[in-house]
Amino acid sequence: MILIPAVVLGMTLLVPPQASDQRAEAERMANSGNYAAALKQFQAIAAANPDDIESRLWIARLHARLGHPEHAVDVYRSILAVQPQHVDALVGLGQSLTTLGRLGEASDALSRAEALSADRPAVLVAQGQLHQAANRTTLALAYYERALALDPSNAEIRALADALRAERGHRIEMDYDFQHFNTEVADSHTGTFELNARANDSLRLFGRGQVESLFDVNDGRAGGGLEWSMTRTAWLRAGAVFGFDPVYLPKSDVFFEAGVQQGRARWGVLVQRAVFEGSDLWIGGPELTVRLTSGVETFINYFHGQAAVDNVTNDIGTDTVAVGISGPVTKRFRLGAGYTHGIDRLDWLTSDRITFEADTFALRGAWTFTPFVTLEVGYDIQTRPDDVKVQRARAGLTYRF
Repeated sequence: MILIPAVVLGMTLLVPPQASDQRAEAERMANSGNYAAALKQFQAIAAANPDDIESRLWIARLHARLGHPEHAVDVYRSILAVQPQHVDALVGLGQSLTTLGRLGEASDALSRAEALSADRPAVLVAQGQLHQAANRTTLALAYYERALALDPSNAEIRALADALRAERGHRIEMDYDFQHFNTEVADSHTGTFELNARANDSLRLFGRGQVESLFDVNDGRAGGGLEWSMTRTAWLRAGAVFGFDPVYLPKSDVFFEAGVQQGRARWGVLVQRAVFEGSDLWIGGPELTVRLTSGVETFINYFHGQAAVDNVTNDIGTDTVAVGISGPVTKRFRLGAGYTHGIDRLDWLTSDRITFEADTFALRGAWTFTPFVTLEVGYDIQTRPDDVKVQRARAGLTYRF
């Protein structure tokens, strides 16, 4: 352990002044976010001096920051081939393998790093990230807290710990939806309350209540369900909500949703049955969400529905396509937009809109004030048959604890 820093220090002293200036400039570019230019500079420095381990470490880090974890793995392995106990290289290798989803290999590298330097916050943070990726969130949080105990003023570690506490914590969601029609009908108001509680690292339970005033009729319903992470990449969500002698809300609304994560893509399937007074709707189909760069996500869903009204089967208006995109505008604000042709808002079905085609444009904004508090607002405009237009406004608050 003492020989490695001495060797690195010796090599640093042998670096010509011009190379030192080049490295300082490259580090300045890297720290200012100019990763591509910094990478080229460090590659030139390492080409002139292949024994410059520090420059090779920077090359690996920059590959990771540029979204090329597979290249970072190759560079870290080349460093470990000559210095098997280089802790920074082991940590970087473990983090890059975690990004690639190769968690077994990542665990091997990080276990070696922890055995060599168990009191380094960077080692503990990397272990926390590994266990978080493996959905072992209790253990992940324990590693973050150990790292914070060693470096309590580190804002990045605290942010990771707070984000994980929020993600795994219980949460309360409250939503309000307002609808205004361009016809001579009363505006509608809908309020939804949901409590989502964490049972363990894999299982969550939720209860939901909803009240609505639509066409001067008051309805209400309540129910619940579960969310189960079967593996770190596979999940399911199922539940049922039942109405209190409703007119427009479903008497029963049962749904099942399952999915799997494959790299940047999240595939899913939804099946839902809503039974109304005098009508019955089955709807379901595939869902796809793709995570793009810089936190941007896009989705496309297709659902086929079959509605029976007064015991007469009617397929009209029950083929639904929904597309959308969302991404961060600032660190705390996220903006999204979407379009749906067919039946929208499957979480809020009403009998007045299950048997016709509609076109809905939606805009959403979400402010994350802290990792534990998020405010969401939205605006929709919907076109229905016979020139009926509906404008909607939405506000939602999520509190995690």
